[in-house]
Amino acid sequence: MKPYILPSRQQPPSPPSTCPPHTCTTTLISLDPLLISIQSFISPSEATSLISLGIPLLTHSPITGSGTDTLDTRVRTSTSAPLPADDAVVSCVLARARSFLGPGVLDSGRDDMGAPQMVRYTAGQRFDVHADWFARPRMAAEDGGAGRRRLYNRVATIFVVLENNSTGGGETWFPRVDGGGEGLVGGGEREGQLGQSNWRVHEDGGLAFRAVPGNALFWVNLLPNGTGDARVVHAGLPIVDGVKTGMNIWPRTFFGPDA
Repeated sequence: MKPYILPSRQQPPSPPSTCPPHTCTTTLISLDPLLISIQSFISPSEATSLISLGIPLLTHSPITGSGTDTLDTRVRTSTSAPLPADDAVVSCVLARARSFLGPGVLDSGRDDMGAPQMVRYTAGQRFDVHADWFARPRMAAEDGGAGRRRLYNRVATIFVVLENNSTGGGETWFPRVDGGGEGLVGGGEREGQLGQSNWRVHEDGGLAFRAVPGNALFWVNLLPNGTGDARVVHAGLPIVDGVKTGMNIWPRTFFGPDA
């Protein structure tokens, strides 16, 4: 895996001409491990379109990590849905995500953005501490059928908040990201200076990020040697009431003889 280059130092490719212009801002939360907050990653109209697209497709959320997908409602109680990459809005959001990543994460001739997923939480639903990377890298279905010898892993994550009308809870919690170390911008203030204090130091350690519609979090899942970074395990904390809906974008890096 290549070392990640901060987006501000890149000149990423432009999104397709059919996508409306869009501007977002970023705040570096932690350098090592790399964790970035993105403000206004998507527009309200894009969020509405994505939610409408995903709702009819919702099923119980699977758990991935090693081997095949499993269902365990003791650990992950939300519902989720794959979002078709050929939808116009999905395509524009994925193009925006790829522009954000630039050449530091994905090899344009080998890697791809993967299949995006919508996830929805209702009152009390949660996803306990977990990693987005696979303990055992996977083979894509299309490769297995074609006899292609390559595997993939989720090199990074962009988690986008589409909606949140809960009166409390629903934060994304990183228990192993230091809230007071040198890697944190500002030297580890008790409350984040991201608009209306969108992050806090969690009472059990680490950082917890409020689910602000339109905002996103970006982090790198793999270490330079290609193994998973245990420091970026995280949890979706239960919401008090209402609904929280998000979108997972998992860029995939491939390796093996046919990668």
